[in-house]
Amino acid sequence: MIQSLTKVAIATAVSAAIGKPIEVVQVPLEGLVQGMVQAGLPEPLARVFASFDTNTEAGRVAQVTGDFERITGRQPQSFEAWLQANKAALAAL
Repeated sequence: MIQSLTKVAIATAVSAAIGKPIEVVQVPLEGLVQGMVQAGLPEPLARVFASFDTNTEAGRVAQVTGDFERITGRQPQSFEAWLQANKAALAAL
C-alpha cells in the first residue's frame, strides 16, 4: 500500500534498513532559507523551496492520489520496496 510518510518515519525506516542512526533536525524556516542562500540559491527560489517544507509540515501535501498510476499506467513502488532495493547504496554513504 502506498502511503504518505513523515520525515521522521522515513528517517526511522532508513536507519533500520542501513543499521545506522539518523536524526531528523528540524530547521526553522528562516534558517532553511538562509542555508539555501548560502549554498548559492537566489533568495526568491530558496523561499519557494522552503515553502515545500512548510506545506509538508502543515499536512497540505499528505494526500495520496492515483495520479502516478493514471499518468504512467503502472502502480507506484512503495517506499519500503524502494528502500530495500537501494539500502546497499544508502549504507555506503
